[in-house]
Amino acid sequence: MKNNLYPFYLSVFGIILIIISPSLLSDGMFLDGLLYAVISKNLANGIGDFWHLHLTKTLSPIFFEHPPLAFGLQSLFFKILGDSIFVEKLYSFLTYVVTGIIIVKIWKKLIVNNSNQTAWLPLLLWITIPLVFWAIPNNMLENTMMIFTSLSVLFILKSFENRRFLYLFLAGLSLFGAFLCKGFVGLFTFSFIFWIFIIKRNINFKRFFIDTSVLFFSALLPLIVLYFAVPESIDNILAYINKQVVGSVQNVQTVETRFFILIRLFLELIPMFLLIILLVAFTFKVKFSNSNIKWFWVFLLLGLSGVIPIMISMKQRGFYILATFPLFSIAFALLIVERVDYLMKKINTKGVKFKIYKYASILIFAIGVSLVLYNSNKIGRDKDKIEDVHSVGDIVSKNTIIAIEPKIRTDWSLHGYFARYYSISLNHNVSANEKYLLVYKHSDFEIPSQYALIPLELNNYELYEKH
Repeated sequence: MKNNLYPFYLSVFGIILIIISPSLLSDGMFLDGLLYAVISKNLANGIGDFWHLHLTKTLSPIFFEHPPLAFGLQSLFFKILGDSIFVEKLYSFLTYVVTGIIIVKIWKKLIVNNSNQTAWLPLLLWITIPLVFWAIPNNMLENTMMIFTSLSVLFILKSFENRRFLYLFLAGLSLFGAFLCKGFVGLFTFSFIFWIFIIKRNINFKRFFIDTSVLFFSALLPLIVLYFAVPESIDNILAYINKQVVGSVQNVQTVETRFFILIRLFLELIPMFLLIILLVAFTFKVKFSNSNIKWFWVFLLLGLSGVIPIMISMKQRGFYILATFPLFSIAFALLIVERVDYLMKKINTKGVKFKIYKYASILIFAIGVSLVLYNSNKIGRDKDKIEDVHSVGDIVSKNTIIAIEPKIRTDWSLHGYFARYYSISLNHNVSANEKYLLVYKHSDFEIPSQYALIPLELNNYELYEKH
């Protein structure tokens, strides 16, 4: 069976490509990911630095909303590949490829028998989660953070095999990396050893205390080094904590109930639950040992460790829990792996049906690749707005500032697209006497007398030039 596994992986990968093909290489992106791409591009071009990120000249010229590591890593892609719209899309996609590889490696540490034959199972469950598909092309910071949280879990598992303190040290560094991507929400896998101690009970309290201490100090050590070697890094982190963490807990409310994030988690896992129910129905009469039940609880509780703390704040968004989905996928895969293995052993790999499936998996993958290429360079999200930005960008020089009417000030994606494609900043202070002025079509804004309309066929705006 080992040599016949590629159809399973091709099927999984092909399904992913088919579902995300409309947005993977097309123009347009969720606002947050768009702004993150702008910051990363600026950093690659020497605008701002690692500890003093820059969005635009008029919007967050010094950006402290998030720690800088994810921007720094993405900026390397911009340095190598240039400013193409494919850069952030490729980077975002690769974060999921890397995370998928880590999921498989974690799986092989947990499953002693037939791990190679069932390593596709947690990947399959992972891609049933709708938010995963949404995030792949949308360049969220959680995409990068997810690599580090998953790595920390893998290294902790490795520490139980050999080179204990080396792998705990690497796990601690991974936790610090997760923190430097998205802050405190990246530290939830710190609880992994605790859940192993409570559920598995294969380590004593002394081992639990020592390993947890090593993990903690390994995560803290880089911060201590930065404090003495790069003092401005601490200013950056403190500014982030005061503005984003303290501010969101005290002042920001995006949901009506603290239980929003738990409800969202349940809704995202519904497709996975339906698949599991279907599998159980097919194998209902077969008795299984449930030998992985303890690991199931460990990973389930580890995933919840990344969800429940978010309830502290009334600022909640579904994508905040993206990094927990690999763990939930592994948990539920552990719950059903014996049933899947039972069904796989009944497959006749030399039979006609399996040969048909082989060719079907190749076809699915080919369709996925074709659809991605077909939709590349097309405009998906914000089509009218992006077309207007390009029309204006053909006239206005790069790296300039355009005056805008005050109502446009909160059109954050417009700020993002102008900055992403043309490094143009928007200033709502019309009295600054910028050369160009942008207003909404049919706006009641009083155009200053020194501006004359430029005859452009725009969808939503009008552009004026000072004469």
